[in-house]
Amino acid sequence: MKKFILLATAVAIFSMVGGLAFAESKDAMSTKEGYGSAGCGLGSFVFGNTPGIVQIFAATTNGTFGSQTFGITTGTSNCEKQAKFASNERLNEFVKANMDNLAKNIALGNGETLDTLAELLGISDENKKIVYEKLQSNFSNIFTSEKVEIADVIDNIIAIING
Repeated sequence: MKKFILLATAVAIFSMVGGLAFAESKDAMSTKEGYGSAGCGLGSFVFGNTPGIVQIFAATTNGTFGSQTFGITTGTSNCEKQAKFASNERLNEFVKANMDNLAKNIALGNGETLDTLAELLGISDENKKIVYEKLQSNFSNIFTSEKVEIADVIDNIIAIING
């Protein structure tokens, strides 16, 4: 009987804390920062961004229901889906399949492979010439060795374009 009373008390406290956290976080959830240190997911809706031990409950809720992983992937559950997620996957596959041709096109400053890369990166037609020249003049910073990794090539390209 004592265990039942203890369990009932714990559930009641858990419910009250969760309800208070939810009520306090309604306004915060309308912003991008609408979740606490446990991150986005179902726990962010139930417990919001209330700091402290409440975030343990939020993290447990996220983990129990798998809502955080699902939310990050789909852009739901108070999570933002990365706009470039699909294109990043396509970009990785493209560079992997066309590394040699991409290197040749960057060295030349033009070419079909470079055009496709620009499309995957979302570079507008009016900016392509400038970007191609930037990449061409930084060829050795992109392809740093004969055994350069695909991820490094992509990171180098993006750093040069954004730099």
